[in-house]
Amino acid sequence: MTKNGRYEAHYDALNDMRIEEAASVLTPTTLPMQAYGKQDIEWTRPGIPVWAWISWADGAASRIPCQATGWNDRVVCVEWEARGGRRSCIVWRNAVSRRS
Repeated sequence: MTKNGRYEAHYDALNDMRIEEAASVLTPTTLPMQAYGKQDIEWTRPGIPVWAWISWADGAASRIPCQATGWNDRVVCVEWEARGGRRSCIVWRNAVSRRS
């Protein structure tokens, strides 16, 4: 059986586009568990609307609208909708402020 070059080129281009999209998505950096301190994290649903400074593995930090879903005296767990689904990370408490 022979290959159809037209379809092969089409699917190669789609694959290349998916690889490029995956590489362009920034990965948020989260704090390690040692930063959480001794106090338990208090969880809530639904989250509280906040602004959070998120640090990215491959880029500069940015302030984005999020939902605070858990916190203690040192850290806050924030979630937000991004391309590809819901994202979350743990940030320092002073990197978060309430949205009005």
